[in-house]
Amino acid sequence: MLTAAPGRTRRRGRVAAFVLSILALIGFYCFAKFVPDLQHRALWLECLTIGPYLLAVLTFSRLRPTFRTGILLVLGIGLALQLIAMADPPTSSDDDYRYLWDAKVQLAGIDPYRYAPDASQLAHLRTPFFFPDRVNCAWPIDHGSACTAINRPGVRTVYPPVAQAAFDLIRIVSLGGRGGHLPVQLVAALGAIAIGWLLARRALARGRGLWPAALWSWCPMVSVEFGNNAHIDWLGVLLCVLALTSEAARRSGWAGALVGAAIATKLYPGLVLASLLRRRPVLVLSCASAVVVLSYVPHMIAVGPDVIGYLPGYLHDEQYTSGGRFLLLSPWLPPSLALVAAALALAGVALWVIRHTDAAVPEDSAVVMAAAVTLVSTPAYGWYSLLLLALVAMSGAVQWLPVALVGSYFYLVQGDFGLSPTLGTSLYGGALALTVLIWASRARPASPRRQRAGAAAGAGTGRPRCGGRPRSVR
Repeated sequence: MLTAAPGRTRRRGRVAAFVLSILALIGFYCFAKFVPDLQHRALWLECLTIGPYLLAVLTFSRLRPTFRTGILLVLGIGLALQLIAMADPPTSSDDDYRYLWDAKVQLAGIDPYRYAPDASQLAHLRTPFFFPDRVNCAWPIDHGSACTAINRPGVRTVYPPVAQAAFDLIRIVSLGGRGGHLPVQLVAALGAIAIGWLLARRALARGRGLWPAALWSWCPMVSVEFGNNAHIDWLGVLLCVLALTSEAARRSGWAGALVGAAIATKLYPGLVLASLLRRRPVLVLSCASAVVVLSYVPHMIAVGPDVIGYLPGYLHDEQYTSGGRFLLLSPWLPPSLALVAAALALAGVALWVIRHTDAAVPEDSAVVMAAAVTLVSTPAYGWYSLLLLALVAMSGAVQWLPVALVGSYFYLVQGDFGLSPTLGTSLYGGALALTVLIWASRARPASPRRQRAGAAAGAGTGRPRCGGRPRSVR
């Protein structure tokens, strides 16, 4: 009796595991998304999908498909998740109301940094979409006599000029904001797909196959925060990926300009700047500074120092200026010392990055800088960590994946159940522990049997293969 070759049997098993994991990922996503009256919907979605997501990426990394098949799977599944996410309005964030309002104000000829949304000078711009008549009002204005959907309506915008330009462009393309949330959701979803494409190209250039792009494109947090919540962070991440790719291609001027545009989108993407200074630091800094300054000049002419917006208040409200936000430091240090320790720690990491970056692969040090900033600043908003997720995918340093994902769970648990004194510390401490365990397991040398198996798999058949297994980044 004829039997299938062992290699063919193993491949069929991997294909079956991959298909089942993708079906589970999409199935759980739809279940949590569309089951009526499901409490803690967003938290259920991310808890149910994290396992199938990781299994899907792992099995995909072992399949080694051809390029055409691999890229269709990576971008096709990612697009499907984004489309599902766009099926209803934002569920766990209301930031897009501010985006759309800022664009409406600016295209009406008023600088968005001049007035807060509840200002009487902007009353003529109010519409039911932004100022609905609600019984249970989350953001009351005019001493409680009116309501708005825009968060923090009493403060001026915090979003920098490149983000403001993106808001304006979306409003123009959508013919004055037609479609409500959908245009900004669609643009964010397309931005996430574009990032996936760039990550695929970079992974292939480094000989890793397409699994890093799947790590990004199939992540439930990516579809939730972009396709559903429509956060403008997609633009900052896209510009950072382009900047690092440009530096690797020895185009330092472009790298500086792109990272400058990223900083003028959301500020925190500036953390990748240290990884761009190895080859031509003066050129990179000059181009980055020029883009940031030029983007602010029109607004400074219009409103002067008010261009800084709500940024100081935001840093105060989030307890960064007092030192209370540094959740892995504050249990051991007084707030004032925690602030000093955080600054010294990040300065030390930045110095190490500047001195040890390989200009041909700047993402390998950028991911360390981003992970350090995340662990020190312990943000309570998951979308702030999606830049780190992109850098994990770009570098292949999967040991930092728990740190990239934990912020989303922190945000949802805190929103659903309230903030306990130890919640953030416990979650970020657990993510750090998982990172150490993954790093230790990857740092162990492969056994001779696994080395021989890897060599045999690398012999190839002459066709381009795109699903190679993850490798350690040194």
